[in-house]
Amino acid sequence: MNNSSIVLKKLPKEEFVSASSFTAPLAGAFIGNLLAPGIGGMLMGGLIGSLINKEESKKNMAKIPVFYSFHFQNDVMRVQQIRNIGSIEGNSAVNANEWEKIKQSGKTAVQNWIDQNMKYKRCVIVLIGADTANRPWVKYEIERAWNQGKAMIGIHIHNIKCARNGTCRKGDNPFEQFTFSDGRKLSSVIPCYDPKPTNAYMDIASNISGWINHAIQNKRN
Repeated sequence: MNNSSIVLKKLPKEEFVSASSFTAPLAGAFIGNLLAPGIGGMLMGGLIGSLINKEESKKNMAKIPVFYSFHFQNDVMRVQQIRNIGSIEGNSAVNANEWEKIKQSGKTAVQNWIDQNMKYKRCVIVLIGADTANRPWVKYEIERAWNQGKAMIGIHIHNIKCARNGTCRKGDNPFEQFTFSDGRKLSSVIPCYDPKPTNAYMDIASNISGWINHAIQNKRN
């Protein structure tokens, strides 16, 4: 046997059929035939099978791990509402005292905390409040995420109400501050979403999973 590599051809997506997509219809057909033998049972089985398949898909849909980048002092309460959306898995929250301790330990300690928490995340979400674009650690997180090939998105959160301060003014797009050698802005390749002002939270909750998936599938770094 020689040492040359064996290259496996990937099946096109449309040709790949999972075992579970067979199992659910067959199970449905079996149950339907027991309840109503004949054509009616087959139709009933198809319906039951599709319902089983949907439930299985929900169970098997893994939450994508993400890293949140934001201005702690101004926006932590707005960000906490985003954390409460059940369809995503974010980096663990820190309270004000913990964050102050990390900062007081020095620049290296903050960088290490960011690097460790970002390490295995597939997407970095910059949650943009009034002053987020000016925060040095947000800039560090954006630069590091890009250099590590992470998917990224920005979401404006100024219309999410903070318990202390209500809504705030719309902040600048932080990706505008990064320029490629050819003169293009980072904002030209990183999507930045501005949810509906009438119900920003619901708009984010309804769309954030799709935004994350789109960023992962279409990232340019």
